Amino acid sequence: MTTTAEQLAAWASGYRPTATDRDLARRALHDTVAVTLAAVDSRMTDLTSDLPAAARWAAVGHVLDFDDLHLASTAHISVVSVPATLAVGGDERAYLAGAGVMARLGTALGWQHYAAGWHVTCTAGAPAAAVAAGVALGLSEERLAHAMAL
Repeated sequence: MTTTAEQLAAWASGYRPTATDRDLARRALHDTVAVTLAAVDSRMTDLTSDLPAAARWAAVGHVLDFDDLHLASTAHISVVSVPATLAVGGDERAYLAGAGVMARLGTALGWQHYAAGWHVTCTAGAPAAAVAAGVALGLSEERLAHAMAL
């Protein structure tokens, strides 16, 4: 039996974005950079000054709560996937693979997850960030699954 991590790693490893997917990635990047820069003077910037760059960008990018929302999963996908991708020099494919994993996990968890007090941006965000960075770094399918499981 394959695990959820193995299934998602197989999908991410084989994922090839379409032109429409790439357009979505560009819009998500512009949106995420804009909302992050809008919050750069917030207290969150100082509070996160000791964090690694990707974590800091994610926190500051979400502080104004204007970042994108994937309604089916209740997740703010780009505020996690964009910083993880950029931190390792990734491209649109890496971002979209991470975003796809986050959307799939969040949708599987459903609104009941949110109603129980969980935030999919956090619970599905860690595996999504691992996939975005892992795809950018060229990890194998097996290593992507391991990265998600950490």
